[in-house]
Amino acid sequence: MGGDGKPSSVFSKVFGTDGLELAKSLLTKASKAEDDSEIKAEIEKRLKMLEPKPAVQVECRVCGSSFEPKSRGRLKAKVCQECIQKKDQR
Repeated sequence: MGGDGKPSSVFSKVFGTDGLELAKSLLTKASKAEDDSEIKAEIEKRLKMLEPKPAVQVECRVCGSSFEPKSRGRLKAKVCQECIQKKDQR
């Protein structure tokens, strides 16, 4: 386990904190140099997996403002935190 609680990989042990940037650059170079379409598709898939996922925004059912929902078990919140606090104050 690493210091941040995530399991350490051999790649991160060898390349350290710059590993993600290095992996992206190596995959990009390999994609440009590769002629086989299957291999190129696999490289593109791995490059896409390295990209961060965008934050999901939903609209509050009460006030209509956009917010990032927090998971409650398997369900996502559909009311923003401000509306929940207003309801609790009543």
